[in-house]
Order: sequence, then structure tokens, then C-alpha cells
Amino acid sequence: MKRSQIFQESPATTIIFASTLVAVMGVSLISPVLPAVQEAWNITEAQASLLLSAFTLPGVFLTIPIGIVIDRIGRKRIFIPSLVIFGLSGAGVVLLSSFEMILVLRAIQGAASSAIATLTVTLIGDLYTGEKRRTLIGMNAVFLAVGAAGYPLLGGALATLSWMAPFICFLLGVVVALPGIVFLEEPSNNNSGADTSIREFVTGAAPMKPYLVLYTAIFGIFLLLYGAQLTVVPFILANSYEYSSGVIGLLLGLPAVTMGLTAMQGDRLLQSFSSFQSIALGFTSYGIGLVIVSMANSVYTVAGALLLFGVGQGLAEPITDTALNELAPDEFRGSIMSIRTSVLRLGTTIGPPVFVGLATIVGYAQTLLIGGGAALLVGVGWLLVRGSQTSRVVVSDQ
Repeated sequence: MKRSQIFQESPATTIIFASTLVAVMGVSLISPVLPAVQEAWNITEAQASLLLSAFTLPGVFLTIPIGIVIDRIGRKRIFIPSLVIFGLSGAGVVLLSSFEMILVLRAIQGAASSAIATLTVTLIGDLYTGEKRRTLIGMNAVFLAVGAAGYPLLGGALATLSWMAPFICFLLGVVVALPGIVFLEEPSNNNSGADTSIREFVTGAAPMKPYLVLYTAIFGIFLLLYGAQLTVVPFILANSYEYSSGVIGLLLGLPAVTMGLTAMQGDRLLQSFSSFQSIALGFTSYGIGLVIVSMANSVYTVAGALLLFGVGQGLAEPITDTALNELAPDEFRGSIMSIRTSVLRLGTTIGPPVFVGLATIVGYAQTLLIGGGAALLVGVGWLLVRGSQTSRVVVSDQ
């Protein structure tokens, strides 16, 4: 199946991918704007950083309840309002004269973003099956990578005009919602309004171990991504190589390239490896990449290691989404994917302080060595598992 045909066959796929680009704006677009916000509001660096924490933290606690609501009343009834709320609360920041109220709007926007991030992968699981589902989940990861790599450059450029300029971009959420009203249909296999509960599923006959393994992997993926790559590596590039923020931004965009290329091969990978094995290979690549960065004495070596880190991201992240979608019963998919988003947000929230806290004790290079070594041990350890129930169950249909 050609990827160009996907967009021709269903406008829904375009809306889903556009929504993924919307959801990822919340952090990556605003990160480079923090210094401008600090100056404009005459606040400390710690206060400015609350713009990120206020956005990510609500998702840790609110995403699971949102997922239960998604399963009960339907996907579209939550999806479209979430896009609108995301756009209006994000852009509404520029109208406020109180930094505290800005943080409130950012928290509202973060909750809406969690719902969008949950629903994009849930809808792919609802609307598609087999090879097409795997291809779309891989492409969704590509759009996620493109946004994560491109938005910091856009946000930084717009911030040179005004600290408010990047926040106007959030109105894209409203723009995407409008065609969504027309072209996005409620999945026919959605059990909206049924008297079901995620508690029934958790206490039922289905084995929970595969889900726990996948949720643990998702937590580790985003702990490493936000704690190691997006927090510690920039400090190393600034302190050891004395690079400007522009050059650092370009280097940090390298993993997105190899992640996207690898994620697009998700279906082919699952013809050779189980989901469990692919995720294990991803952690192995993470580990090797971070260990190399910690010991590198050349920026070219760092660049190569970051490309390897991106390969790990492409092997692990989209495969966890594929495996969860294929394991999840239709009537509980929203709840199951909401737990995924909650765990993801937990990793992104605590990753930076955990890695920076460790770095204050042992230094940045040693922190990467420890983090990379741990990821390598996890990856190799999982690869050595033979014949376990988890490796047999956590596998996509081939």
C-alpha cells in the first residue's frame, strides 16, 4: 500500500495526522520561547519553566478519566471540543495580564492535548486493522518526530518578533477541528454508551502482564527522551563544545530524522521481529547512543550517536502503540490508550528533574553513561528472554 493512497482514501487520516502535529506543539514550540517570556514578564527561570510543567502535569492525572469518558460517550464528541479548547486556551494566553492565569490556561491546554494525543492513536486503532494500522501508526510517529524537530526552530524564530507570536500558532487546533466536524465519523466498532468499565477489563480474564510491560516501556522511552536527549545533551553541547542554541537545536533534530525513517518501516520490522523484540532493540539503540555521547570527544561522534538514538526511538515508540492497539478490545481502547498517554506524560514530566538532579551529583557525562547503561541493560536483558509469556503475547499479528 502506497502511503500517498492513505490520504486519498480517507480525509480522516489527514485530520488525525494534523491533530498529532497540533498536540505536539504544546512543549516543543514553547521551549525556546522561555527566555523571551522570562524577560517580558520579569520573572525567574524557574517561574518561566512552569509554562512547560503546567502543560504536562495535568495529563498525568486527568488522561485516564478522559479515556474512560472517551469509551463511554464516543471519540468524536471528545476529539473536536479538545482541539477547540487546545487552540483557544493556548492562544488566549496573549490576552491575559496575570502570569498565574496564564499557567491556568496552560494547564487547561495540557489536559486538552492529552485527550488529543490519546484519541489520535485510538482512532487509528478503531478505524484500521492489520498492515494499514501498522503503517498509519508508524506515519503518526513520523509526524510526531517532524513536529518535535521543527517546532523549536519555528518557536525560536517567532519569539524574535514577540514572546506572544508562538502562542498564536495554537489556533491551528481550531483550524483542524473545523474539517473534523465534517469528515471525521464515529468509529462503527466504538461501544459508546455501553455499560462497561475499565475495571471490568482489568479484573477480567485477559492477562495484564503484556500491558504492564508496554506501559513500562513507554515510561522508559519518554524518561530517556526528555531527561537524557532533550535536557542533558543540550547542556553537554553548550558546556563542552560551546555551541549556540541554534546549532544545538539542529543537532537535537537529528534523532527525528532516523526515528521517522525507522518508524515508516514498522510493518516490515514486525515481519521479522515481535513487538517485544523490536522494543528491546530500541532500548539497546538508546543505550549505545547515550553511552557514546557520554564518552565522545568529537561533535561528529555525538551526531552519529544521536542518529542512533533516533533509530531506537523509531524501533520502540510506534511499536508500543501498535502492540497496545492490537491487544486492546474495541470497547476499552480509549481507556487503554489513555493510560498510555498518562504514563507518557509522567515520563516527560519527571525525566528532566531526575536527570538534572543526578547530573548535579555526578556530572552530565556520567549521567548519560548511567542512563545509557541502564537502557542497554534493559534492552539486552529483554532480548535474552526466551519463551516467556510476555514475548509470546506482546506480538503483532503477522
